[in-house]
Amino acid sequence: MKKLGVILMVGLMAVLAACSGQKTESRLGQRDRDAEYEVETRVIWCENKGNRIYGEAYIPITDKETKFPLVIHAHGMGSNHEPGAKYCKRYAEKGFAAYTFDFPGGTRPSKENKSDGDPMNNSAVTEASDLQAILNTARKWDFVDPDFVFLEGGSMGGFVATMVGLDNTDTVRGMILLFPALYLPQMVTARYNSPDDVPDTLSYGEGYKVSGMFARDLFGLDVVSRLNTYPHNVTIVQGSDDKKVSASSIKEAAALFPHAEFHLIEGAGHGFSGDDFETAVAYGLDYLFTNS
Repeated sequence: MKKLGVILMVGLMAVLAACSGQKTESRLGQRDRDAEYEVETRVIWCENKGNRIYGEAYIPITDKETKFPLVIHAHGMGSNHEPGAKYCKRYAEKGFAAYTFDFPGGTRPSKENKSDGDPMNNSAVTEASDLQAILNTARKWDFVDPDFVFLEGGSMGGFVATMVGLDNTDTVRGMILLFPALYLPQMVTARYNSPDDVPDTLSYGEGYKVSGMFARDLFGLDVVSRLNTYPHNVTIVQGSDDKKVSASSIKEAAALFPHAEFHLIEGAGHGFSGDDFETAVAYGLDYLFTNS
């Protein structure tokens, strides 16, 4: 009877750990951090509300596993899938599948966007809907372990990833946030008193124009006040010299998550390259190995 009681207690502890959003110890340390994989790149289209969404999947090549943890990378405002491809390839080389895509209408004219959509119909709300559709689809891909899907986002993509992560705590295992623009709504409300004050067209340089809907949709989206509801582990990587996203504000936001690590890269700006990119990737990989 005593032995049976011990077995029942161990089982109960495992159940409680799963319910609390933390992994049992048996799930940790099972992946070989030193392993290197060749990578298959596969174009995969998704769809949302009549728009076809272009994306590229980076998949480790191995005969030992058929399903992998997946990282879905969401790009920043005016960008496209290309910056995310650098992260995705590195993750796949270490045994994690990854997917980067073009938000419909989410790219400035100087960059190529292969998805359908118009910048005049793009906003954080439409991007959250697109990311949600990708999440729902990606969990069914034959190379994906649906129990370990992570969201990664840079700048506005970090804001959108956080929106979707907060709404999907049962299917999003965690988040990697790179210089995330978590205070976008506050930036808009500081400039405009109400949605009625927002002009019909907004300009963001390089001939990049978006509809006033872009700003209007941010009214009422106070993501920061919900951070304390996210039960899983999060890692945030921020540059100290970022001129677009305040490092101090993101550090404060990181403290609102129940389980978050904040990493500051000294001297880095809004976006990582060179040694700063290598540092950011290292933080991302350490997070993935620890949480999958």
